[in-house]
Amino acid sequence: MQIAGEAKFDLSKQELWEILHDPEILKNVIPGCEELNLLGADEYEVVMNLGVAAVKGKYTGHIVINNVQEPVHYTLEAEGSGGPGHVKAKMDCKIEDSSSGGVVLKWQCDAEVGGLIAGVGSRVLSGIAKYMAGKFFSDIKKQIKNKV
Repeated sequence: MQIAGEAKFDLSKQELWEILHDPEILKNVIPGCEELNLLGADEYEVVMNLGVAAVKGKYTGHIVINNVQEPVHYTLEAEGSGGPGHVKAKMDCKIEDSSSGGVVLKWQCDAEVGGLIAGVGSRVLSGIAKYMAGKFFSDIKKQIKNKV
């Protein structure tokens, strides 16, 4: 499954970079996140409680951030599994200046889904993934407003 999108922020590249790499903020904005533990530089362990249609469950996973070019680019690789299935994803993230001011985060994600969760169907999963990405970015914007 492939999905992509972008989100605009009224921040500098460095400010957005710091927010996207702050474990405390991420724990509050990742949908279903119960735990986010920093294991080392750019490496996390995550516990999430998510539901897709009637398939719900707890997932444990591992996230690694690679190809870091601070403050403009990184690749996030994640693997997780739980009772309802497993997910493996690779997301490429680029932070660029916006022509209207601020910055835009452009992302592309390739994900492999297996187990019961895959039975939901790619069309439904794609829609849910886009919804979750939208929620993630709107929650980041809420966190930014709360800090100001």
